Amino acid sequence: MQPAEKSTLALSDFVNTLSFSQIPTDTVKKTRICLLDYVGSTYLGSLSREAILVRKYIQKIGGRPQATLMGMKESKSSMPLAALAHGTSCHAYELDDAHRYATGLHPGATTISAVLAAGEYVAASKEDLLTAIVAGYEVSGRVGRAINPSHRYRGFHSTGTVGSLGAAAGVAKILGLDTRKTAWALGIAGSMAGGIFEFLSEGSMNKLLHAGHAASNGVTSALLAQDGFTGPTSVLEGKEGFCRAFADEYDIHLITESLGSHYEIDQTYFKRHASCGQIFAAIDAITELRPTLSKRIDAIKSISVRSYHAAAVLNEKQPDTIRKAKFSVPFVIALVLIKGSAGYLDFTLENLHDPEIVRLAQLTEVYEDMEINHTFPAKRTAIVEIGLHNGEKLGKQVDIPRGMPENPLSELELLEKFNSLTLDILGRNSQKRIAECILRPENNENIFPLLEI
Repeated sequence: MQPAEKSTLALSDFVNTLSFSQIPTDTVKKTRICLLDYVGSTYLGSLSREAILVRKYIQKIGGRPQATLMGMKESKSSMPLAALAHGTSCHAYELDDAHRYATGLHPGATTISAVLAAGEYVAASKEDLLTAIVAGYEVSGRVGRAINPSHRYRGFHSTGTVGSLGAAAGVAKILGLDTRKTAWALGIAGSMAGGIFEFLSEGSMNKLLHAGHAASNGVTSALLAQDGFTGPTSVLEGKEGFCRAFADEYDIHLITESLGSHYEIDQTYFKRHASCGQIFAAIDAITELRPTLSKRIDAIKSISVRSYHAAAVLNEKQPDTIRKAKFSVPFVIALVLIKGSAGYLDFTLENLHDPEIVRLAQLTEVYEDMEINHTFPAKRTAIVEIGLHNGEKLGKQVDIPRGMPENPLSELELLEKFNSLTLDILGRNSQKRIAECILRPENNENIFPLLEI
């Protein structure tokens, strides 16, 4: 194993030598579920306005028909453009998977988008696909752990930055690159990575492009490296490398610590709610309090939420776009109190302007709690307290929301999520075939033809 000062080469060697047979059975199962969850989010997201605009861009510039465009009338485009389209679509409704500890990282939208595009072109086997997905999640997860939360607090979005590295690693694995060329791919991808959280100021669309660009970046970087285009093989640990450039504080040892003894994809969490994952603990808390309040909504005088910094900054009380609403603790709390859920169908202009939701959001105060800060990201605590006009107070603390690896959704719940997101797009027969192809180890059906719907 390479020492920490050779982190890039150590990760590259891991990617190069990883085989399907060495991946634990439970990790393979988790990878299959990640792929299913990805497909569901991507099909739904293909209907979004943002995906339609990216589709227009693809039509303008064209591309060789190398990879399927899921859910789109145009059946195929080039590998980088397919990855761009799928990454953007997957991230569109805030329903795609995320990493438990690498703040802001959505590994599925980035790694799987890239791996599927390249995998289809080279006619990869299902085992090759799953192995490449594990490799991509490993790289992005480890780098994301090492540089966060400092990376996030500087304003960077791990999906666009760290996600580029995971995508490049996944495609390098699919293409069969050796250790040095994999390191070149990471070097190229790290140099082209980007993504900042300023989208929150106006609720702009570019957040979704972070995922799409990272996926496309990964494909481009690996293809260039395959033909001999070089990148710095010290891109992570170098004195002017990725970690130092993107974080004020980082732990380089986390990139290689216990490499191969556990898998970062096991730290993936899945979403029940179509909002920022930093709000999930507050959602779970308010959901538990709601039955007690269902007939006393008018009696609510105040709502307070105490949480860690990355959640507490999401405190806009009157968001004026749906994108901003998904990143507003006051709005989401109010939405769940009134509607009972925060699914993608709940984030509408009608609800954005609903007088009762607006009133409750105005009553909500969000505070950063320094004690809670010290427990993040090991815990994602939210303490919700509701005061009534009669002086009564109700409270709930949630440390680990549903969907996290320690508090997981079941495979049945995730299959139901997939079915609910894709029924109107795929129909029951195609849903069943895709789910069985992905989830059943004994199913040898090729997945790529099934995506051409």
